[in-house]
Amino acid sequence: MTKCLLIDDEGRGRYLGEMLSGLGLDTSLTSGADEAMRFCNDNSPDVVMLSARANGGAPKDFVKRLRMATRGKPPVVFLFAETPDTEMFGQSILEGAADVLMMPLDRDLLHFKLRQAGIAV
Repeated sequence: MTKCLLIDDEGRGRYLGEMLSGLGLDTSLTSGADEAMRFCNDNSPDVVMLSARANGGAPKDFVKRLRMATRGKPPVVFLFAETPDTEMFGQSILEGAADVLMMPLDRDLLHFKLRQAGIAV
């Protein structure tokens, strides 16, 4: 089963977690970057969904830390946000994020984006 980590400290991604679980992903939730790094070190998720507003610094910094700390194949990282910030999005993608998901999104788009990134759902 594909393991997914959802990083969201404001609860706005709750329905995203429900959609991920509905698509068959084993989804876990953390509230900030430090907790997420510990989770990733212990559990090696296949996918990470990172809120643009998560505690612990800029999304690009988390993506960079994750890439440097990963043993083996790094997880596919998606950034999700409610408001557009092209600078933040661009920096996160340059550090290794696969894509940006603008909220709200529907199940079909989420399914498409996961498959586009090579995640079997």
